Amino acid sequence: MAVTRILLWFFSFILSSLSPRALIKNSTIGLVSSITAGSNSAWKSPSGDFAFGFYPLVTNKYLVGIWFDEISEKTLVWSVNRDDPAGKGSTIKLLLNGQLVLTHTNGTQLFICNHTSTKSASMQNDGNFVLRNSSSGIIWQSFDFPTDTILLGQTLVMGQKLHSNANGTIDYSTGQYQLEIQQLDGNILLSAFRFSGPAYWFSATAGNGNVSLVFNKTTAFMYAIYLENNSKAYNMTNTVPTPTEDYYHKATINDKGNFQQLAFPKGNEASQWIVVWEAIAKPCTVDNICGVFGFCTTPDDKIVNCTCLPGYLPLDPNTPSKGCYPNVVMDFCAPNSSALNFTIQTLDATDFPNGGFADLARIQQTDADKCKKEVMDDCFCVAAVFNGGNNVCYKKKMPLVNSRRSDPTTNNMVAFIKVPVENHNLNHEDKKESPSSAVLLASFLSCSVFAVLFAAIAIYHHPLAQRYMRVQLQSPPKRKPVEINLKVYSFQDLQEATNGFKNMLGQGAFGTVYSGVLTLEDEEVEVAVKKLEKVIERGEKEFLTEVQVIADESMEVEYTILTDWVVSCVRAGNLEAKVSHDTELLSDYKRFERMALVGVWCICSNPTLRPSMKKVVQMLEGTVEVDVPPLIDAQVFHL
Repeated sequence: MAVTRILLWFFSFILSSLSPRALIKNSTIGLVSSITAGSNSAWKSPSGDFAFGFYPLVTNKYLVGIWFDEISEKTLVWSVNRDDPAGKGSTIKLLLNGQLVLTHTNGTQLFICNHTSTKSASMQNDGNFVLRNSSSGIIWQSFDFPTDTILLGQTLVMGQKLHSNANGTIDYSTGQYQLEIQQLDGNILLSAFRFSGPAYWFSATAGNGNVSLVFNKTTAFMYAIYLENNSKAYNMTNTVPTPTEDYYHKATINDKGNFQQLAFPKGNEASQWIVVWEAIAKPCTVDNICGVFGFCTTPDDKIVNCTCLPGYLPLDPNTPSKGCYPNVVMDFCAPNSSALNFTIQTLDATDFPNGGFADLARIQQTDADKCKKEVMDDCFCVAAVFNGGNNVCYKKKMPLVNSRRSDPTTNNMVAFIKVPVENHNLNHEDKKESPSSAVLLASFLSCSVFAVLFAAIAIYHHPLAQRYMRVQLQSPPKRKPVEINLKVYSFQDLQEATNGFKNMLGQGAFGTVYSGVLTLEDEEVEVAVKKLEKVIERGEKEFLTEVQVIADESMEVEYTILTDWVVSCVRAGNLEAKVSHDTELLSDYKRFERMALVGVWCICSNPTLRPSMKKVVQMLEGTVEVDVPPLIDAQVFHL
């Protein structure tokens, strides 16, 4: 009898070992447990629906994450190292002291949780990975640190955010879009957060109390509630596939900036995720969807097609959504410029909805032909949109973003864009000029003229700015620049002033700068003297440009002070307060600040510090940070 029981137990053990669920029957993960990247092992939920471990990428790297494990797509829903994938052989380990740590192959460590009271971990059936103490209380859970997705039973609270992937299932790093429940007022927003623009979708739940976003575990409905009285603030989902337990559910902000609730039928691996609800019905209305100078169209309100506006080329042909750059750089306001240098191209049912801040001017009670003529006659205007619904012509500033054709919102609109005629009236030097030179010119034209001058004019008329400039002009510091007209100095004069060019301050692309002292109006003044060492065509061109500027940034004195004042305000963190009188500007302050800083960089007195056009586009687009420019505080005399 005893032998029979042993045999029955033995066969039961063998059968259970052969079961594909053998590794997941015990959901408790003890201390010193570990997983190695590339080993195909994972910590699974008791149901087998979810797995925690190393999620493989197409780059042969791995993300420490959680995914749906029972469907063919193995959809990732959470990750801890999305911006720093691990290599094969990296490990996740629940240490003896209770810390959960990722160790890369080079030895660097990322502490997923550094609690030392952890006694066990488990992958739960709802997709939540938890760490528990000796009393089985949860001390850490993945639900508290969402990435781009929430699951049934999960709640987002005020201050929490979801961030999209950069490129679908190809690049899981942090993308440009976010969903946020604002900490200050509880409004739920979708925005291109790197672009610093306003939200392109919101729930209008602001100012009415403490708001949370609930993904109901029983009904699979998603909605916002006011926590004070548990009443619904905003309904998102109205219908879901039933019965809900026969489907997997998730809500994700995707790389196209849309927040969607999706369902996947269980037991049908050949199926795919079904959109149950989505915040954005018109995908081209998402901010920055095709980048700067990009053009968004859609055939069915589902697929987004990104191309470039006429006269522009893609920054990355493999990823059109990154934006575009000018095919030909041209100064339409140059003395020798004429209508022969460009054409005006018409784009039907098209809009450039950059907000009021991006409007150069608005012409009331006009028509399409007159709007087109406005673009042709105004050298500072590169594009305009005529709205047939209100008969208004909106002349646009640079750069052009959010260009789109979207039925029906743009049906009554027509856009006009000024496109340079390639190789028309270009001299020999321009033809040979390298792309980086053309890019530099575009940076100067598109940013410095429109962004920094707008910032300067806005601040110039503020009473504090006037007072500041009067103090600077009337009571200059000890080392003051003397106001002089352009004056020619001999080589001997400047050699004596610099003591034989001994004290070098720095070196640029076309010469070396030395410190010196000149006697001007019976007063000794410290100066910097640039000695041109490479008198080549481009060096002379830079020299003549700087001399021309010095010969003008009375206005040059004021704008130098004003530009420095803008930078000083940014450094002190009070620029917004200085322009508080301009309500239109404050409505889009972040974009104003970004464009102002980019503009200051573009007119930097040191040409070697000016950014390339590619960098300018990236800064305006928000894909790279904009540092604070240096202050301008010295006169430079050229030799």
